[in-house]
Amino acid sequence: MVRSIPLSMNWPPRMKPNASPKQDLKKTEDSAKTMLKKIQKKLYSYSESPYLDSLVLLGHISGKSKSELIAHPTPELSDAQDQSLSIAIKQLQDGIPLPYVLGEWDFFSLRFKLTPDVLIPRPETEGLVELVLDWLQANPRKRSCLEIGTGSGCIAISLANSIPDLQLIATDISSPALQVAKYNARRHEVLDRIQFLERDLFTGIYMPIDLLVANLPYIPTDKLRSLAVYQSEPALALDGGQDGLHYIKEVLKEAEQHLNPGGAIFLELDEDCGASALALAKEVWPGITIRLAQDLSGQDRYLSIQING
Repeated sequence: MVRSIPLSMNWPPRMKPNASPKQDLKKTEDSAKTMLKKIQKKLYSYSESPYLDSLVLLGHISGKSKSELIAHPTPELSDAQDQSLSIAIKQLQDGIPLPYVLGEWDFFSLRFKLTPDVLIPRPETEGLVELVLDWLQANPRKRSCLEIGTGSGCIAISLANSIPDLQLIATDISSPALQVAKYNARRHEVLDRIQFLERDLFTGIYMPIDLLVANLPYIPTDKLRSLAVYQSEPALALDGGQDGLHYIKEVLKEAEQHLNPGGAIFLELDEDCGASALALAKEVWPGITIRLAQDLSGQDRYLSIQING
């Protein structure tokens, strides 16, 4: 069980000026390699990838890239940097995920601010973005998109950044999450093309759209309780009900009245729910082109539905 985390746009917390870490990690003779070894040792029992986490953490604190840290000795850390490093290590040992400790994470070659109000972006979701971009490039006249459950905004912002004439609506039921998403959209200069709305699924959405994309909560409830993310990330963004399809069912049933002819739906799924999601989609949308696509590990991860034009 991790300790409770304050939910705030002021995340991550800052070191108080008079803080005194118990152990000074900074030594004049330290190189990046020896510093990495020290951090790695401290994280060994708390991380599935202690070396990678150490490399990312030290790079974030020192301002150095991974390649720089590997290839060249790192400069001696300042007192402030050393204090920040000690606090970050303690947070990781307390079970706080690295992206929350850093307060940001990379997704689709963009950097996003994160707080514990939003889900940590996953590589699997980059695959969803790639599928959507392929469809948009093949359908250049389809340029209106709705994303349901935007969280940090990483999907909508990545799409807007890649397709300059795309107009989006991005919704979420969490006001704090929408604050994070708006911050990220402003950071990447696409806020003028994304309308962020505090909505539950399609509530208050009246304008017809060409494209629906969503990474809805999809982990089956019993499965979720056995996963580490259950203790560290917002359950609101993870729990897909007993079969993992609770929200996906609602979206599939309501989507028809919101989509233009020739439009499409792209959804991310739990890897164990592909067959049941496909069967459900065929039941709701008979005679429509419906496909499952796999992620990089070969798991059924994405459901696509092409509406007849």
